[in-house]
Amino acid sequence: MKRILAASALIALIALPAVPAQADPVGGTGWNLVFVDDFNGTAVDTAKWNFRTDVKGFSAQRPENITLSGGLMNINLKQESFGGKSFTGGGLISKQAFRYGYYETRAKLNDGVGWHTSFWAMAGDGSTTFGPDRKTELDGFEIDSKSSPTALTNIHSGVHAWNGSTDMNNVGTTYNSGLDLRQWHVYGMEWTEANVKFYVDGVLKFTAAYAPTKWTHDHVNIWLTSIGYGTSPDPVFLPSAAQFDYIKFWQKDYYLDNDGPAAYGYSETGTWLNSTLTGWTTNSPTRYAACHSAGNTATWRPNLAQAGNYAVYVHKIVHSGSDVNARYDVAGTTTYVNGTTGTTGWVPLGTHALPAGTATAVKLTSSGTGCARADAVKFVRV
Repeated sequence: MKRILAASALIALIALPAVPAQADPVGGTGWNLVFVDDFNGTAVDTAKWNFRTDVKGFSAQRPENITLSGGLMNINLKQESFGGKSFTGGGLISKQAFRYGYYETRAKLNDGVGWHTSFWAMAGDGSTTFGPDRKTELDGFEIDSKSSPTALTNIHSGVHAWNGSTDMNNVGTTYNSGLDLRQWHVYGMEWTEANVKFYVDGVLKFTAAYAPTKWTHDHVNIWLTSIGYGTSPDPVFLPSAAQFDYIKFWQKDYYLDNDGPAAYGYSETGTWLNSTLTGWTTNSPTRYAACHSAGNTATWRPNLAQAGNYAVYVHKIVHSGSDVNARYDVAGTTTYVNGTTGTTGWVPLGTHALPAGTATAVKLTSSGTGCARADAVKFVRV
């Protein structure tokens, strides 16, 4: 039996080559720009975006409030009766989902009390912010508007770990940026396996620890939104608008799982079963080959956007019943891993010069001694 796990349109971004590389966003090498919208058209690209349509706080969100003009995306904020509210806001949510990498936008905030404007990422389609599938929330910025002449300077950035509607934990900070946020500024967040770093105008402002062994690291959609929240909006300043110049996402490392969006390059031969043992990120399911059966294979095949040197790792799950001599092949080299000893975690499979595209794969073959376990691999650009 051969089992191929493929994600649908949600994964198109990760499985397709990158658009042409641009300057490295936060230093280092190997970054590839894989998602961008410069908002240069006259209408929202609905192949890329969903509209925010929920009713929350003091406003209802309407697709009609999103307009493009002069290379900018405008979230028009209005006093009008709709959805049982007296004010309307709006926003865009990317249809594609992302994981580790660097997210960046350039934004100009509106004047006037009562609007909560955000650049953030969380699983969802914009119809609600309480979806049952949400797990990770990354807040690049959350800014609550104030009226002139009070300077709009405070920014909140951080990370939430959700279990449905329950906020399991959060790491964040609210600080005075010293900037007038009603002017144009660049906001970025870099998400890695270890943490999320938040930048304003290229300056690191805050780092939130976010280890996968403690919280789930799922795929997230990008949200650019503004809603009436916290305090009732002041009609004196309406109509108004929050504006976004562009949104970009860069990626350089590749994490492939055996399930979900990151399973786009995963396949199996032989007999494999679902395991009760969790994987490298909390709540991540794992698989195991029929115990004491040799020759079962699991293969992870990335679509590398750029040729280069990559350190390759496999996540080993230590268990007394694991395969004592599991074979891993990558780029012409073979590594044997004993799954019954040591510590659960990433095991290096060497650093390799790899071509762009899908020619490279990590292949696990069971030895028949114990149960081979398939969880995840990663390719880290070095």
